[in-house]
Amino acid sequence: MTVENGERAARCERASEILSGGAILCALLFHLVPALFAGFLAHMLLRGMARRLRGGRVSHGVARALAASLLGLAAAGIVAGAALLLHGFVRGRLGDLPGLLSSVGETARRLLSSVEGLGIPFSAPTGNDGWLSRYAVELRHAGLIGLRGLAHMIVGAIVGVLVFFGAPERVEAPLAVALAERIARFDVAFRTVAKAQLEISAVNTSLTGLYLLVALPLFGIRVPLAGTLVALTFVCGLLPVIGNLVSNAFVVLLSIGVSPWVAALSVVFLVVIHKLEYFLNAKIVGVRIGAAVWETLLAMILLDAVFGVPGLVLAPVVYAWTKAELVERGLV
Repeated sequence: MTVENGERAARCERASEILSGGAILCALLFHLVPALFAGFLAHMLLRGMARRLRGGRVSHGVARALAASLLGLAAAGIVAGAALLLHGFVRGRLGDLPGLLSSVGETARRLLSSVEGLGIPFSAPTGNDGWLSRYAVELRHAGLIGLRGLAHMIVGAIVGVLVFFGAPERVEAPLAVALAERIARFDVAFRTVAKAQLEISAVNTSLTGLYLLVALPLFGIRVPLAGTLVALTFVCGLLPVIGNLVSNAFVVLLSIGVSPWVAALSVVFLVVIHKLEYFLNAKIVGVRIGAAVWETLLAMILLDAVFGVPGLVLAPVVYAWTKAELVERGLV
């Protein structure tokens, strides 16, 4: 390699680092982390399926088409199943959800009455001037944010599928080669963290199952839809950090319908589980990428402080990717 070619390659390396780092920063600043995760997840699942389908009788193109079909069927099945479950819950065919929500509302009213009885002013109007009408703008805004995040995830998944089918087998332009290397290392980091998150979700689900299905029934306490909550914990737990928060909210909501004391106990238990996930994430991911627990934990805390929940979710992947880049250059 001549000096001129070496300088050109070095410039391309620096440019690829700036572009890839800028892309991650944009994802964090403009709330595109769900789209980023959906895209890499779709690409990872398609590639894994295609690799397993390929054989002596199945060509590369046929394997890719079969993988896309299987992933599409799985996605459609999940959506249809979720819709059926939601319909069953609302209609009261799978657990008395309407009665449960009524019980939650009554429990909330009793709690507010108790708070006011202690002399603590708390305005909780009802009717047309109630919380829903007072905070209608906030609720509408939250709904729009949720829909926008869902739309970003769908678009991200579509991009992942298009990349799977449209990416060239080889690239030769120096900047394209450098960017492909960056993306390949990020993809490895994503797959590493995704596999680790599967282990973390299994641990969280096991602990939640012991709490809802074993510990509470020993004291004669039964939370409605406990089995469904355990399944929901596993599915939501596949999403780093935020999924655990979603499943915890459902556990607390259903616990309120039993009694305020069970709800308080559930809050304490789930706070402990949530904090435990920090250390589990740091430990499991750290083992996979050859990092100490404190390194991954520090990255999670720093990105959480700067970017909030999206930074916390993306922190293990970014740290694993950054460390892989440093190791490749022999700097660590």
